[in-house]
Amino acid sequence: MTKEQKTEALRTSIAKAQKRQRELMSEVDKTEAKLAKLEKELSAELDRQKTQNCRKMGELIYEKFGDDITPSEFEDMIAFIFLNEEIREYVETEKKKRKAAEIAIAKGTEISDTAPDPLPPKNEKSKSLNSIIDDIINDSDDNSDADDEE
Repeated sequence: MTKEQKTEALRTSIAKAQKRQRELMSEVDKTEAKLAKLEKELSAELDRQKTQNCRKMGELIYEKFGDDITPSEFEDMIAFIFLNEEIREYVETEKKKRKAAEIAIAKGTEISDTAPDPLPPKNEKSKSLNSIIDDIINDSDDNSDADDEE
């Protein structure tokens, strides 16, 4: 084998290796994109479940006590539920998403995937329940802001 043949064989081997490398990189990119999509779907599903759980808690309280519960008692029960760390973390992330959505709307840009999905009220009772829960969340904002200033 002459030097030229050796050089040509090495160049051919290098070309094959580079081609294979490009193919593998393409496969890696496709796999990473698929993984990112699945992670996004999982995150959305977990957020949806958390939202459902929070709504169900409020509905259960209202269902159990109905019209016999005063608004202050209801707020006390909801406040007790929100002592749970996981629920507080969820509320904080939802507040951030809502702020981001409000900013996007104000700027006239498209709302990102992280914006919460607005769920319409099921009936008049749920509507008032949701407004009470929102009031409690907003009150906790005011309290946490006051705590931050101290």
